Amino acid sequence: MPFCPQCGAANPDSARFCDQCGAKLIPAPAPSATSAPSAAPVTTTGGPVSVGATTCLQCGLSVIPGEAFCDNCGAPLFQAPPVTSVPAPDVPFPGVPPQRAYPPPQPVTIQSSSPPAPPVATPPPVAPVVRTSLAGVRLRLANGSILALPAAAQAFIGRADPVSNFYPDIDLTAHGGLEHGVGRRHGRFFVQQGQVYYEDLDSTNGSFLGGRALVPRQPEPVRHGDELRLGMLRLVVEVQ
Repeated sequence: MPFCPQCGAANPDSARFCDQCGAKLIPAPAPSATSAPSAAPVTTTGGPVSVGATTCLQCGLSVIPGEAFCDNCGAPLFQAPPVTSVPAPDVPFPGVPPQRAYPPPQPVTIQSSSPPAPPVATPPPVAPVVRTSLAGVRLRLANGSILALPAAAQAFIGRADPVSNFYPDIDLTAHGGLEHGVGRRHGRFFVQQGQVYYEDLDSTNGSFLGGRALVPRQPEPVRHGDELRLGMLRLVVEVQ
């Protein structure tokens, strides 16, 4: 019975390669007549033992059942169980462990030690006052006299005439109206859509606004500071 020169295991007489390690066996010398008694067969307890393949998968020759390697080519006769591949984890980059997910940062609210200021009440917008009368309109004469217009929608200006029983709302008789050519019904002031207007009523000596002659019966708007001349009498309009 040849022994393996590499692992020392005993092999059958016809074996050319070691059944344990597959090394090539060295032929053993012929046994003498007085050979040692053969060892008793070893009985293995436990579960069933695989007897291995009966045909070499590499060279195709028949082999002795139970041998680990082929006697012809030395190929292993026992096949290792298939290795089940474990799928790699689903990571964005191979070899990089998945990163831990953190919640998004939350805004930090700073508590103030002092109480919040009370809201300031905003007053509602006040609509502009629309003028509906001549109240607040005055006429300043060159001698410093001031004539206030009545609180009415319109007012006539001129000279009083007792004969015709005509008395205008603004009488310029005492202020040199006759000497300066002011007519009895020289003109009128009135309010329209919040604006103060003056209209010449076909006076004999005419009316002038800022040095410009006015066309009779065509109203012209007047504003604060305008100079109005009736004949030769100068007036300054003051609108409050």
